[in-house]
Amino acid sequence: MLVLGIDEAGRGPVIGSMIIAGVLVEEDTIRKLDEIGCKDSKLLSPSERERLAREVEVIAKEVRLVETTAREIDSLRRVISLNEIEARKIAELIDKFENKPDKIIIDCPDPEPSRFIARLRKYIDVDEYELVVEHKADAKYPVVSAASIIAKVARDLHVRELSEKYGIKLGTGYSHDEDAIKAIEEYLEKDGKLPPFVRKSWDTSKRILEKKSQKKLIDF
Repeated sequence: MLVLGIDEAGRGPVIGSMIIAGVLVEEDTIRKLDEIGCKDSKLLSPSERERLAREVEVIAKEVRLVETTAREIDSLRRVISLNEIEARKIAELIDKFENKPDKIIIDCPDPEPSRFIARLRKYIDVDEYELVVEHKADAKYPVVSAASIIAKVARDLHVRELSEKYGIKLGTGYSHDEDAIKAIEEYLEKDGKLPPFVRKSWDTSKRILEKKSQKKLIDF
């Protein structure tokens, strides 16, 4: 039996892409993922994640990624929710696999797993698979933990590449990260617009723009 674990990284940040990863393994090799120490990527250091990602690549039958850029997220959110975007992108990810999984385990982003399954049903025939959609699946199932690790390593690399490309320190890209907010504010001050890698539909971006607008009025 082929088992596919799916998880994302970068769903919430104001900066950069969301990365969804899928790790496909033979059922009898799942124990190897547990043995090497796969667990929720948030519980691992960056160096541990990078080491494990390399080991997962060796153990897995296939590893695939789907990236959704900040610009695409903004565009899609005009018409659908972020949960709907994720369902659509997960379906796109599943279609990327050359070997068809028998069982798919997904870390559920929706408050109700049944609602997320209904979303998926619009894009794939869910009845073709044994489907498990659960909250905190990345902590319960080693194959989803592996996907969590792959997604997080890819997301971290993406943010580093953005930092190098634009020559600014972006931190994690999350709204609570001082480096991320400072980078957006400085870019806005210099160019008069938000950076192209920022999710403009996020409340954080709107607050930064509003703060800039208020400052102009005060200066005037």
